[in-house]
Amino acid sequence: MFLFLFLLTIVQSNFEFVRESGDWSASDSNINSIFPQNIANQFGTTKIRRAAEMDFGKNAEKQHKHHNHHEAWGYDDDNGPHKWGKQCQHGTRQSPVDIRTSNLEFAVINELQFVNYDVSGAVEIKNNGHTVVVSGFEKWQNRQRPYIYGGGLNGKYLLAQFHFHWAADHDDGSEHTVNALHYPIELHLVHVKDGLSLQEAVDASDGLAVIGIFYHIGDDGTSMANLESGLKRVAEKDTATLIFNYTVGVHLPPNVENFYRYSGSLTTPGCNEAVIWTVMAEPLPILMQQLELFRAVQGPTFGQRLTDNVRPVQPLNGRRVQFRSSALNRHRICNVSSAADYVTTRSRATRTCTALHESLLHHALIAVASAVIMTMKQQGIM
Repeated sequence: MFLFLFLLTIVQSNFEFVRESGDWSASDSNINSIFPQNIANQFGTTKIRRAAEMDFGKNAEKQHKHHNHHEAWGYDDDNGPHKWGKQCQHGTRQSPVDIRTSNLEFAVINELQFVNYDVSGAVEIKNNGHTVVVSGFEKWQNRQRPYIYGGGLNGKYLLAQFHFHWAADHDDGSEHTVNALHYPIELHLVHVKDGLSLQEAVDASDGLAVIGIFYHIGDDGTSMANLESGLKRVAEKDTATLIFNYTVGVHLPPNVENFYRYSGSLTTPGCNEAVIWTVMAEPLPILMQQLELFRAVQGPTFGQRLTDNVRPVQPLNGRRVQFRSSALNRHRICNVSSAADYVTTRSRATRTCTALHESLLHHALIAVASAVIMTMKQQGIM
């Protein structure tokens, strides 16, 4: 029987691999014979179902009635951000925020280091009803798992997952804004501090380090190319699929030296104030058809698209967003240990670090102005 099914997967192109329950499935031993042993161990039994047999009529509604139950939280009127409770409503270091380039504090710190972001491995892409999340990095070999350090971070942070936020309107997609302007979509690379479990990390003030990356509509879809096939296979809530030989580095902009930094929170419940945020100043391009694949993803209600999963910007409550420019590399300027990174205003920088010249601050201002101009052009203001 299994041999017959296996042959069908070769001669028919409308089969897909998912981790959801289907009309029939193969046994663990059979799955292990299809996938390499290490992949089977990573992601468990992978069930197989035929896409052509999926019924999107009444039977499908019955099979997916669990999709229609009331969600504890979401982005609709009855469970949206204004209804999220506890720390989401009463916290003082909430995210996202509006980045006002006229009110930045310059950060004189070393470069942020991305390690193993050029390594390829197997990942799982899943629609959890709130976003599309890519995970599985903890199953990579220890020497291959992507991580970050430096850039003012206190320690090493391991990549746990990344996910996206978007909206139906080009002007409302990103969670963070720059001078009140949105990008069409925003990527969050979530890292957990080395030595902490996820639960321990969300309870620590610096337990998580999240990299935010903006995308603008352009004519180069390289960054999202490897996700396209997976996005098509996870349109329904709770469906998942594997992508092999995935390299996370494709989601990093060419220039990772210019970024914004502030202390904040998760942007979903329980909004734990445990995040060191790094928002890249340089956006990446995404094709219009790739953006539409995200907008085709279904939310908690079966058959209904998830067209908006964006939390509104939150008050700074006295916080200052910092800007780190490639011109303000502390090790090069001050010739001091990277462990002693500090944040300084313009006047303190001149007084504290004698090698910091006015021209460097001018370069930083130019970098900020360039980022603002790019944002305005992409929004059609210029």
